[in-house]
Amino acid sequence: MKNLATIGGVLGILISITAQLFAVIDDSYTFGNIWFLGVLAGILSIIGAAMLNKNKQMGSILLIVSSFIGYYGIGFLYLLPGLITLFIGMYVQFRREYSH
Repeated sequence: MKNLATIGGVLGILISITAQLFAVIDDSYTFGNIWFLGVLAGILSIIGAAMLNKNKQMGSILLIVSSFIGYYGIGFLYLLPGLITLFIGMYVQFRREYSH
């Protein structure tokens, strides 16, 4: 899970920077055009993935929040990394621990 969340974060950073460099999004700073929020969301995803080993609760909350921030920042372009991090965050958050 940690590796997939890290891949989602790196993918979010790369998509955000690529969208800005190729002028897919512009500098109007409205919904879906704030590229640096996409980069921030990718960084938060990487931090959340690193926290999954020590503090699963906080790491999963960071992953969930970063997916919403990324979607707000660059819109539909953040769909793939956002779904990856949202799925992992929700899975870790609601997973039941069985002890025998």
